[in-house]
Amino acid sequence: MPVLVLEASTSAVKAMVYDRHDGVVSLASEPYGPDIDKGGIHDAAAVFAAAMRVGRTAAAGQDIAAVALVGVWHSVVPLGSDMEPVGPAYLWNFTGTATIARTIREQEDVAARIYQNTGCMPNVTYQPYALLHMRENGFDLTDKTFASQAGYIYYKLTGEHLETRNIVSGMGFLNIHEGVYDNGVMELCGIGPQQLGRLVDYRDVRPLGRAGADLLGIAPGVPVVPPHSDGGLNQLGNGAMRPGWMTFSVGTSAAIRLSTGAPVLSNPPATWCYVGAEGWLAGAATNGAGNCMNWFKDTVLGNKWSWDELGRDLLTEGHTPVFLPFLFGERCPGWQDTRRGGFEDLTGLDDERTMFRAVAEGILFNIYQCYEILTAIAGTPERIILSGGILNSPGWMQMAADIFGRDLTLSDNPHASLLGGAALALNAAGQLENIAEFGDTGGETVSPRPGLDWLYKKKFDRYLAWYSRLSPRTGSMETS
Repeated sequence: MPVLVLEASTSAVKAMVYDRHDGVVSLASEPYGPDIDKGGIHDAAAVFAAAMRVGRTAAAGQDIAAVALVGVWHSVVPLGSDMEPVGPAYLWNFTGTATIARTIREQEDVAARIYQNTGCMPNVTYQPYALLHMRENGFDLTDKTFASQAGYIYYKLTGEHLETRNIVSGMGFLNIHEGVYDNGVMELCGIGPQQLGRLVDYRDVRPLGRAGADLLGIAPGVPVVPPHSDGGLNQLGNGAMRPGWMTFSVGTSAAIRLSTGAPVLSNPPATWCYVGAEGWLAGAATNGAGNCMNWFKDTVLGNKWSWDELGRDLLTEGHTPVFLPFLFGERCPGWQDTRRGGFEDLTGLDDERTMFRAVAEGILFNIYQCYEILTAIAGTPERIILSGGILNSPGWMQMAADIFGRDLTLSDNPHASLLGGAALALNAAGQLENIAEFGDTGGETVSPRPGLDWLYKKKFDRYLAWYSRLSPRTGSMETS
């Protein structure tokens, strides 16, 4: 019997029906309109309704054995006494908390304690600062319940408010060493753990209620797996749960994630560490990637160049200006929410293609900067699996291999997070005993071109020099 996976992502809801023997049976998706997505805040009830629509479409005519939920790793929605939203869901890309997060980072002892306990540096990415934002704007937190966006959907389907350690660790509320809500973060926000969901893992399934079953058009009572994060399930869907395996995704934003057997933290704080579906994931994420490429193509060039035309000279070895990809602030390694990007070393000889090449290089240099920090504390990964929109650009993939100086295995699964959810649903249905044995380990490999290590080292050193020179540091903990 097949299983159903529902995903509420940053930009769309998706659904997949997956069969253990036949693979993907059906897919459905629905992008958010402006009525749902308002720049980092979502209408959580409307997201739920959309998820039910795509789930019903995907599951039509199928005898579903189990359901799994995939959600944004960083989101929070306030709920009233009836467990319905009394405010919007705040996501990782809501920037209204930048001043709050910076103020806490400036309290070095507090910031260090939060990072060491939770694996999350105070930053707009994380949801304690959304709660503080609510409170500063007159919202009373004392009588509210707080859920992840996917946790709210889970409640609507099962009648129970459960959250996994995987998704709560990415919200910034979990002590990743003890697996409980962190007391310091609770005190900072002025809430208690009873206001958040009961902590569980993927084995703690609950039956689908009648109301949810009617909305999805499937039988009530089938097991529903509590929500897990899109990033964490990308690791599982790509077959990278093995310790020492890394996923490297470049889409709207970018991230590297390394499976580890214990929490791994950097000093000074430059990376993050969350709980995985099993074990831990040490990694780093950047705010600027495909969004910077789109900005240059659409806004700077007014869409007058095609991607093919812009990419024609992507691998040229000539002069390239430096691009700092912080148009949307900096996450790792410096955690500077309000940092801004731009071009340096720009000359009158630089044209659209050299500037586009600078954007592509700058994005990868930001990620490689994080990679060097992460591997220094966690070891060199045995394998790196590349995924995301970068796979649509052969030149950019080649540039990534050249900069990293590593073979990059290309993921041949464009729906890795949904596939990771399918593994959890199959486990709940009794069809898969060991989730770590599931997943696609990738297909083709891109190798670095020989003899170019000197060129990209020289360019990377220039990038680091400008990064350090223009760093808007607020304290000695900020990474340069």
